[in-house]
Amino acid sequence: MSDYDWLDDEAFCATFVRGLTPHEALARLGIDVFDGEDEEGEFEEGLISARPAEGGTILSEDNGFVGTLPEVLRSLSAGTVTASVFVNVNRVASFDHYADGRNVLSFDPLFGGDEDGIPDDYLADRIELGLAGDKSEGGLAAALLLAERITEVRPNASSDVVAAHGVVEY
Repeated sequence: MSDYDWLDDEAFCATFVRGLTPHEALARLGIDVFDGEDEEGEFEEGLISARPAEGGTILSEDNGFVGTLPEVLRSLSAGTVTASVFVNVNRVASFDHYADGRNVLSFDPLFGGDEDGIPDDYLADRIELGLAGDKSEGGLAAALLLAERITEVRPNASSDVVAAHGVVEY
């Protein structure tokens, strides 16, 4: 996960949003948006960092889960696509893909199975990345690659820099 050194190793949520700037993505959440990294240490929970990426924006949360909420993914994906990769300290994980406000694909990237009803193109990608079958060999790194493929949003040199923040109250 070297392209994602800024993600917490134990618990994170990364949400990929195609075609939106960091400010546009955070604005869709209906929260106050502020620039830069200066505020990062001031919040214990609810901080969402928005990073520019090739093709869009990557929102990240350390030990957060806002990017897994259907109402958030519906809003972020209106007129575009999103994919969210989540894991917490208990190794509970999820992958969620939304397109134009609709859930397209959801599964646990750490535990295989549950391929029934998945469109063939997504199943082929999951098999190739080790995210299908009885056990999920690809894990979180493969889930992040799948999010990149689906959204066409990839980290770049600018992704190390937080362009904007927002805070969501739980």
